[in-house]
Amino acid sequence: MEEKEFRQRVMPLQRLMYALALRLGLPPDDAADAVQETQLKLWRGREGIPEDPPALKAYCMTSIRNECLSVMRRRKETSPIETANAVGAETDIADVEIKDTRRRMEQFIDSLPDGQRRVIRLSSFGEYDIMEISEVTGFTPGNVRQLLSRARKRLREMVSELN
Repeated sequence: MEEKEFRQRVMPLQRLMYALALRLGLPPDDAADAVQETQLKLWRGREGIPEDPPALKAYCMTSIRNECLSVMRRRKETSPIETANAVGAETDIADVEIKDTRRRMEQFIDSLPDGQRRVIRLSSFGEYDIMEISEVTGFTPGNVRQLLSRARKRLREMVSELN
């Protein structure tokens, strides 16, 4: 892939990648840095980038998600323990609960059958619609709807079992 083709195919996804980084909880500056770092990594590995536009979009969204997770892990490792004080304890507890819920949901999603896991991730994290998921996965739109319905139902059951 040459520079011109890269600019035409990957660079237009920059706003979507930035929006996903923000939605995953990065501050605007860190989100912009994560997008830039992801684009650099995509450029270095440009020979492995999919040709199909929906697959390219999924590939880029997965790449930015992974970069955001790396940024969050690095930030967590370097944050000093002394910053937790009595005033911020309530927000720290809320943050821990949110992180715990997010971790459990990831575990629940990972326990789903392959097809359900793929479509729920594309729908929830990639914000793909039924037709885009159908194109990426090769499933029929009816099958995608059915898999999404079953995945959501199973996730609701898993959450209700916790309570």
